[in-house]
Amino acid sequence: MAYRGDEGSALEAPTAEGLLRLELGPRQLKLTVANRSLQLSDRFATFVDHKKRSSVKLSGKLVIARDVPREDLGIWVEVPGTDDVAMRRVFGVEPVSLLDPEGLASLRRLDALAQRLRLAVDEQDEWAGDDGGPRSPAFAGSLPIRRAVEIGRGLDKILLADHGDRYVIYARRLFRDRAQLAMSIQADGRITVGDKQIVVTSRFGITVVGDYVRFADRHGADLARVSIPWIAPEDRDELARRIGQLVDRAS
Repeated sequence: MAYRGDEGSALEAPTAEGLLRLELGPRQLKLTVANRSLQLSDRFATFVDHKKRSSVKLSGKLVIARDVPREDLGIWVEVPGTDDVAMRRVFGVEPVSLLDPEGLASLRRLDALAQRLRLAVDEQDEWAGDDGGPRSPAFAGSLPIRRAVEIGRGLDKILLADHGDRYVIYARRLFRDRAQLAMSIQADGRITVGDKQIVVTSRFGITVVGDYVRFADRHGADLARVSIPWIAPEDRDELARRIGQLVDRAS
């Protein structure tokens, strides 16, 4: 299948690491920046980083995410984890600083490239994880991901998958190169942490205490705490704020 009738096309956008190039073709795409590249073809993703090459089979979700508030562009894939299916960030770039004279124009070009990349991924069933293989309980029975947001820096980024009816949060654990399921938040306030389910009915019951996102009842008593240790305090605050917005939306 060609993309919107084209046999092949390319987009470019400046980034902090250099020029990012997106090449589109029938049933494949390639991203290149500096000495790194990512190629998607059929059900495989191939990575090259300074001549080191590796490939993985795409047996689960492939997600295009943007960073808040830094506007990084990241690509995540669903991979088997130790106890559950996890998400791994396989490619990413940072935008040109907005303090740069061309920063705003560069960001607009990166936005356009990201939108085209997301459309190209959505057009390919092979990259949607619908191969009949095992799926994460967080994705099973849920709506497709409407938007993916990453928060944090480098390998320590967390992933917030917005399914419309729920948020699913993935966070990295110690000595792991992937982010595992940390919690799932329903729009009606039901929150699943491990095997435990609680109900929070107001954003005021969602706060940050040290490295933890804390959930409390209307009397202020603890219901659960989730450790999110690898991101900055302001990023943890942003995560709590977004969870609170979802809970308040249905109240």
